[in-house]
Amino acid sequence: MPQLTILMPAFDASEYIVEAIDSLLNQTFRDFELWIIDDGSRDNTRHIIESFSDTRVRKFYFEQNRGRVEVINEFVKKISSEFFTITDADDISHPIRLQLQLELLKNDSKLMMCGTSYAAMNDKGFLFRELRLPSDYSEVYAQMPFRCQFLGAATVMRTSVIGYFPEFYRVYFKDNIADADLASRIVDRFKAVNLSVSLYYYRILKTSLSRKCVTVRFLNLYEAVAFLSSERRSNRPDSLMRNEPEVVDKFLASITKKYDEDPSFIFRHAAFTHLYWKLMNEAWRNAFLAWRTKPMRARNYFLLIYIAAKTSLYFFTDRLFTMHYTTHFSKPLAR
Repeated sequence: MPQLTILMPAFDASEYIVEAIDSLLNQTFRDFELWIIDDGSRDNTRHIIESFSDTRVRKFYFEQNRGRVEVINEFVKKISSEFFTITDADDISHPIRLQLQLELLKNDSKLMMCGTSYAAMNDKGFLFRELRLPSDYSEVYAQMPFRCQFLGAATVMRTSVIGYFPEFYRVYFKDNIADADLASRIVDRFKAVNLSVSLYYYRILKTSLSRKCVTVRFLNLYEAVAFLSSERRSNRPDSLMRNEPEVVDKFLASITKKYDEDPSFIFRHAAFTHLYWKLMNEAWRNAFLAWRTKPMRARNYFLLIYIAAKTSLYFFTDRLFTMHYTTHFSKPLAR
């Protein structure tokens, strides 16, 4: 039996899945099985998966798209290895990622989840932002209510954690951040840390569902994760555990009233979200929609000026300083 099971759900991932699979098969840690789950892809993802003959690869196919949450909730119940991870079909792992994460988990029996810092890259694999995540549990615990301290696809967990959560990924978060909700529940109950070095390369695609469907709910959903965490930290089951999703709905409604008061606010918020992930076309589109909705609002003019300045800055820095993720593979790790 392998020590680690890697779950890789894939949907219409033909453009990037070869890179993603290769980055796992070429890990320095090799005692794993890679379960690739084609979730009803309409492109040639299935054909690409079939081309891999490595004995560590297991292949599963669905004719209809079921969604990541439903697929993972089914497959985590089948895992028998001591450790597991859930990765994405368009991202890249540094060759030494799994080795370092497994070493940390094996050396600390109280550690239930180990993540890693990561770098964001564009669709071509060029890096544009590094996100350093805390390696100290006390800091993780303190910061978790304000911002998720883990990238779900970059974590490795003990399989025993599954038994503590009857609903592994919660359906309430099926459209977005189910990973963040899971990480929050783990952190509130168990020790969980990150490797401080960036060992995962997170691909930002404008075509992904979370980038295309920027709604009021999407922009504020982590507030619900934090709200549920506050309930748990008060030594009581959270609203979803009590089967009271209407409580969470009411909470979200209370914090989104500001969008009703200013119809241009959602476009400003979306613009800054896209700008953070360097999706400039989407940032410009939402900034223009904010201005068109409320042309006399000073903040909407400021937003246009700010994005214009950022666009100019990125135009020069991208040509001078941007590196491809593969350049990191030959560099010594700065720990």
